[in-house]
Amino acid sequence: MELLLASGRLCLRTFREEDALALLRIPLDWAHLLDTAEEEGMGGLLAFQLVRLSRVCPLDLPLDLLTRTLHRIAARNMALLAELAALREDLRQRGLRAIVLKGGALIETVYGGHPGLRPLSDLDLLIGAGDLPVVGEVLQRRGFHPISPSSTFFVKGSAAIDIHPDLIGTARIKRRALAVRFDAEALWREAVPLDPADPTLLVLSPLHQFLHLAVHALKHSFCRLIWFVDLGLVLKQVRWEELEEGARASGTLRPLAYALFGLRALMGVEAPLEALASLPRPNRVERAFLRAVVERKEIETLGELVMAFSIPGFTAKLAYVLEFGFPRREVLAEVFPSTPSWLLYPSRLLQAGALGVREGRHVAALVKRRNG
Repeated sequence: MELLLASGRLCLRTFREEDALALLRIPLDWAHLLDTAEEEGMGGLLAFQLVRLSRVCPLDLPLDLLTRTLHRIAARNMALLAELAALREDLRQRGLRAIVLKGGALIETVYGGHPGLRPLSDLDLLIGAGDLPVVGEVLQRRGFHPISPSSTFFVKGSAAIDIHPDLIGTARIKRRALAVRFDAEALWREAVPLDPADPTLLVLSPLHQFLHLAVHALKHSFCRLIWFVDLGLVLKQVRWEELEEGARASGTLRPLAYALFGLRALMGVEAPLEALASLPRPNRVERAFLRAVVERKEIETLGELVMAFSIPGFTAKLAYVLEFGFPRREVLAEVFPSTPSWLLYPSRLLQAGALGVREGRHVAALVKRRNG
C-alpha cells in the first residue's frame, strides 16, 4: 500500500523520488502488488511510475510485466474511447450534446491524454433530461442494449456506457436531491468542449468536476485509491475561494471535507487552514468512516449512508436512508435483473441484512480499536 500511495503522490508531486526508490529495495510480492493495484484502480499509474523510475536508477523490476499492465489498460481504454468517438458522430448528426464524466474526461484533461494511466470500467455520459429516448435509440443501433428495460446502463460485449439524466443519480434515489443540489443550468453553461474543434462532447468545469468526483467517491466510500489521485489533479485547477463557495451552494461541504481529509492523509495534499476552518467538523460516525477510508477497509455501502449527514433534519435523513435501503421497484430491477418482480423486495431485504452484518462488523472493529 505504501508503494501505491507513493505512485499517486509522485503523480501529484507530493513525494520525493528517493523515498520511492527506498521502498523498492525491500522484497516485493509482485503478483499481490499488481492485484491490489488493480483493485484500487492504480495498476496503470503504478506501472508507469516504476518504469519511469527504472530509467532514473538501476532497479531489479519485472519490466515486462509492468509494460504489459500498461498496454492492457491502454488497449481497453482505447476500445472504449473508440466507442465514444463513434457515438459522438451520431450525436452530432442529431444536434445533441453530452458531458463526459469521470475517467473518460480525466484521461484527456488531467492525465495528459495517456490512455494507460487511468483505467476505465465504463463510460459515463450526462445528457439532457429529454434526450434519453434518442440517445438510447442511438446506442441500441450501435449494438448496445440496456441491462434491464428501464435501465440507462448499456452494454455491448465488454464495453459499457452509463447514461445519466442528472449528475447525482436522483433518477434512482430521488432523495439524494435533499443532500446535493447541483445547478443543472450552470453545469451545462460552464462545461467546456473535450475537443476544442467539436462542441458535441463536453467536460465539466474544474469546480464542478471536483465536487462531482467528491460526491461520487463518497457514494462508494472512496473505495478506489485512484479517485484520490483524480481529485488531487483536478484540485490544482480550482481556486480555494471558488471551491468553498461552490460547495456551499451545492450542498457538498461535507463531501468536500471528506475528500480534503483523504487527500491530506493519503496523498499529502495540503489545504489552506482558513479553507479547512470553514468546513463542517465531522461527528463521531464520520470520523470512524474516514479512518476506515484511510486504512483502506472494505466499507463500500457506508458512504451512501454517511451522505445522510449532508441532509438537514432528522425526518429527511431517515426518509433518504429508507429510500436507499428499499428504492422503487424499477430501480431494484436493475440491481437484480434476472429476479421476478414479486421477489425484488425480498431479495433486497436479504441483501440488506447481509450487508448490515458485514458493515456492522467493520464498524464494531473500528470502535473497538478506537477504545482499545
